[in-house]
Amino acid sequence: MGALNLPGRRHRAAGFTLVELAITLAIAGILLVLAVPSLTTLIVTQQVRTGASDLQSSLYFARSEALKRAVNVEVVPVGDDWKNGWKVQLTDGTLLRTQPALNPRLSAMSVTTGAKVVYRSDGHVTTAPATMVVRAADNAGVAARCVAVDLSGRPTLTTDTDGNPGNGCN
Repeated sequence: MGALNLPGRRHRAAGFTLVELAITLAIAGILLVLAVPSLTTLIVTQQVRTGASDLQSSLYFARSEALKRAVNVEVVPVGDDWKNGWKVQLTDGTLLRTQPALNPRLSAMSVTTGAKVVYRSDGHVTTAPATMVVRAADNAGVAARCVAVDLSGRPTLTTDTDGNPGNGCN
């Protein structure tokens, strides 16, 4: 059975009114404005984590290749800045792996000109390099991540706990 169509009775159209739609959009806009700053910080934090983890992975890879091939393997920053990416290569220049540049929102990591990490055939490094720091250039609220390599060649990843990017990850 269908609905009765009684004379003099008006049918109400189904759907939203313009006022209801405007109120819904206003509430959604307010929620979006409140969520964007937190989301931006989350994205930058993830970019810092990814950059530091990529560097640590490349160092592990270089160490294992040095052990496997029984030759020296180098991890070299592109353009003397780890932010521009890096190459894992044999000492004769044979390229094993490249890492593209990090996100532009990340600041340059501390590096001295010509600095590179050289793994010997026994997996140890020739000299312990300076700690490489990955941090956000435009967001001081994001904790920096540091990659340090000890003389045994093992890279370790730590998080800055004091919020001072000048002293690395303390």
